[in-house]
Amino acid sequence: MKKKLLALAVAAALPMVSQAATADVTIYGKIHTSIDYVNPDAKGADSIYDVTSRASRLGFKGSEDLGDGLKLIWKMETSYNTAEGGFGGGRNTYIGLAGGWGTFLYGRHDTPMKMSTGKLDLFVDELADYNATAGFVDIRANDAIAYVTPSFSGLTLVGAVVPDADYDGTGDLGGAYSVAAMYSNGGLFLAAAWEQLDDLFGGANVDHWRIGAGFDMGNFHIGAVYADQGNITDSNNLQISGAMKFGNNKVKAMWAQIDPDSGSKLNAWAIGLDHNFSKRTKMYVQYADSEAGLQSTNPSGDQSGFSFGMVHKF
Repeated sequence: MKKKLLALAVAAALPMVSQAATADVTIYGKIHTSIDYVNPDAKGADSIYDVTSRASRLGFKGSEDLGDGLKLIWKMETSYNTAEGGFGGGRNTYIGLAGGWGTFLYGRHDTPMKMSTGKLDLFVDELADYNATAGFVDIRANDAIAYVTPSFSGLTLVGAVVPDADYDGTGDLGGAYSVAAMYSNGGLFLAAAWEQLDDLFGGANVDHWRIGAGFDMGNFHIGAVYADQGNITDSNNLQISGAMKFGNNKVKAMWAQIDPDSGSKLNAWAIGLDHNFSKRTKMYVQYADSEAGLQSTNPSGDQSGFSFGMVHKF
């Protein structure tokens, strides 16, 4: 009797297993949490200790083969606060089509500008992330419509438009534009990007551009990113970084400068050590000092700090 019941249960489960395999759904995520100590250099200001969730996330993604080289792709991803609990705002979430002609997608997504130099930020999502220390403006846009070309001997082009119905109510298709070109060959990586963000920032002639370069040679990496941020921040921004791997470890460092159109230049630097326990798990420690402030707490004024973090991807 028990064998008959087991056989019936297996038979009932087979359609669901077949359906799940056909759907090609992947569950993934990242847990990234750090212990931070931030010391404001201003007299009378209190030092801060904090446990910080750093872009931790949970996501689902999948695809379906539509035949003739065409594939449907989709992703749903949201942030999760691993320090205090609870889901947060949406991350990249989209649906689209992919084939030999490239990839078309629409939904919520990083702009091509953000995509262009992300791999050159050695401290991404950490205390010394270049958005805080170097002041780069990166946007994950709602309502994005994007196209990514296939690779042409290492060259990839990306373009996106953002309808402005959610911003000023007129419903124009081109509320914002973003384009980027990325070239990768051997150890060389080059990137250039430009964005027009008039309706996202509520004004006219809001645009900025950025270039980046990186080179990997064996265990060594060097990279640089420069941006003219126009009237978004009225500044020119630069970061230079480098890293050296030895065994399961990596030493990394960066120097950054924000040069405003008016006022004094603001400098920042950081040094860190990563240790990889595996391909999915790492631990790091770093020190950062920035005249523009650090990411973990109030990002203003001269601050320095230590950060110890652990990252696990699944």
